[in-house]
Amino acid sequence: MLKKKFSVLYIVLAVFVGSFSGIALMKYFDGSLAKNTDITSEKIAEEDCHYKISRMTGYKYINPVYMTEPECESKDFIPLKSDINDLIERMKTTGDLEYASVYLKNLNSNYWMDINPENTYHPGSLFKVITMITFLRMAETNLAILEKEVAYKNKGMKPPTQTFNSKTIISGNTYKIKDLLYYMIVYSDNNATMLLHDFMNIEIFQKIFTDLGLKKPNVYDNSYQLSVEEYSRFISVLYDGTYLTMPASEFAISMLCKSDFNLGITKELPASVTSAHKFGEAGKPGNRELHESAIIYLNNKPYLLTIMTKGKESVKLAEIMSHISKIVYDHMVALSV
Repeated sequence: MLKKKFSVLYIVLAVFVGSFSGIALMKYFDGSLAKNTDITSEKIAEEDCHYKISRMTGYKYINPVYMTEPECESKDFIPLKSDINDLIERMKTTGDLEYASVYLKNLNSNYWMDINPENTYHPGSLFKVITMITFLRMAETNLAILEKEVAYKNKGMKPPTQTFNSKTIISGNTYKIKDLLYYMIVYSDNNATMLLHDFMNIEIFQKIFTDLGLKKPNVYDNSYQLSVEEYSRFISVLYDGTYLTMPASEFAISMLCKSDFNLGITKELPASVTSAHKFGEAGKPGNRELHESAIIYLNNKPYLLTIMTKGKESVKLAEIMSHISKIVYDHMVALSV
């Protein structure tokens, strides 16, 4: 009888703690939550195309779903794919582009397409989104981590070279972890990122990759590469709210919406269109990689666009990404009419 009472008490306590944790996260992130909770839906299957269900691995009793999508590319994107391929080939003849890959997904229907999916790239600062996800995952069991204050002292360590620089944290100042996340995502600040790495749970960081069906990264190996579709999984699960809690997912995307990089995917889009995006650079002078992944909130038909490029100059690659993005935007506008 005592064991039975203990079991019931344990279950009640577990439910209470889980509920309290969810409420605490919701209250913490409440300022970023959207107030409109209308449900949107579209036809979610194309003829003769089955749906693929992607599940997380590494758990003993559960097999959580993190993404569902058609197994085949959408026929709606065939003309668009041809136009983008034509642009890529023209840019290659000028010498400004070595190669590029593109992944596009309609986030209402999950219809998708990709171009040159076999190519892989060094994500560079795109990893910063995964660092953010790591800290928000850590906050699920220790909300105080986001309020932790840390002092920044520049010890002469040089962060990776970045063509597109913005604001940075200042040596001698003290910052909360949540403020460092803001600098890292909004301004792509490498100094804030390096400081965050001192407090990041590496095991949680690595598990995010394996949860999403990707190879576990070695944090000391700078050669880790991803394809456009593989990287897009991290942005997709934030939008779907299938990896972090919904309040934390909303908080993460709200920061991505404040990114001040405006030379790539967002450059040729109307200023009135909201975008959640992050860019990443890699490579050496004369052999550069520039990438960007974005959610474009086109009316009630948001879409995910990831572009990865390789060429001689980052500035030229940014221009090419902006041209590709404009072609995609015009096509998506036409589809939504």
